[in-house]
Amino acid sequence: MSASQPRALRVAMVHLSDWKLDSRIQRLARALAERGDEVHLVCIGEPAVEQCGPGRIVVHPVMADKPQGGYGAYLAAYSTFLLKATRKLAALGRRQRLDLVEAHNMPDLLTAAAIVPRLRGTPVVLNVHDTFPELFATKFGRSPRDPLVRLVELEERVSARLADRVIVVTEEAAERLASRGVGVGRSVVVMNTPDEAAFGAAREPVALPDSGELRVLYHGGLAPRFGVDVLVRAVGCLNGSRHRVQVRVIGSGEDRDRLAALADTIAPERIDVAAHPVPFAEIPNELAAAHVGVVPTIHDHFTELLLPVKLMEYVHAGLPVVASRLPAIERYFGDDAALLFEPGSPSALAAAIESIVHDPAAARERAARATERLAPLAWPAQRERYLAMVDELAAQSH
Repeated sequence: MSASQPRALRVAMVHLSDWKLDSRIQRLARALAERGDEVHLVCIGEPAVEQCGPGRIVVHPVMADKPQGGYGAYLAAYSTFLLKATRKLAALGRRQRLDLVEAHNMPDLLTAAAIVPRLRGTPVVLNVHDTFPELFATKFGRSPRDPLVRLVELEERVSARLADRVIVVTEEAAERLASRGVGVGRSVVVMNTPDEAAFGAAREPVALPDSGELRVLYHGGLAPRFGVDVLVRAVGCLNGSRHRVQVRVIGSGEDRDRLAALADTIAPERIDVAAHPVPFAEIPNELAAAHVGVVPTIHDHFTELLLPVKLMEYVHAGLPVVASRLPAIERYFGDDAALLFEPGSPSALAAAIESIVHDPAAARERAARATERLAPLAWPAQRERYLAMVDELAAQSH
């Protein structure tokens, strides 16, 4: 615990996700608990209590599952969750004062769930995992000028005004929000870099096999914007390397069955689409078993802001990375540290994988450079920035 904040804090986080599957929630909650704070998660899933060093994490689920379907279904589920989360946060604050409430989007309006603690003087933080207007527009095929997208932008501005700080994951996201007047002068960048407590120390670049099976891994979301179908189709574009490449896809989302069916039509013996989501705690073992990590994200108005956490987990694990040429990825890593390919092109992705098969030494050199690029972004520095912000707000409120 820092010298400036010696007292243990009570922090509540509200998020429409299962904390077992959300690595960002886990990193931040454990950073607080490991120094002695008590963290209450108002979320979906199952109740749980986890002792974490001198502190603990208490899970208070108010819904069982995430919403699926069209924007009408999302709106109904968001409204139900918001109401239940508001009641739960009010109850948590009645028993003993909360020192801080952190709302993790989506939706941004979860900051409103903290209205009762806020009226009692508790500071509120909006943690922007994804910029909601861009995601809404791309998910539902809407123009940025569409009235519904404009409405989501209004929701974003109102939500941010209810918060004392706005956390974002990249400088690109901070700049995009600032262009809409959101979080100006109140934004803090806390990147999604791997926590050594979960992943262990950064590994040396893996020694790739000159012969035999080359294991390619994708883990994460399965929605179309993540381009997993591009990876599946890329296996069908492989030439002489097809017999060596084994692809494993693990993740969550309603597109799992569609991807599994696509894999069966292309190369069922070469592509394994896991039948169930893999808990975050098991991801390090999946990384340890892989040779190459792939980030096949599609390029659009939303994804151009992303620096995917899976990419940095691959780098931390010493894996060569094949990734879509997206602005944030190119800014932080570049062609000399990752094999970048044209987003959405199965043939370009296949060519990148084949180049690793034919020149494993060059792939290992890129992995080494990627490790160097990741070092200044590592979790200890992100952790300290986050904890300093929490302590500053908590001290001001008292």
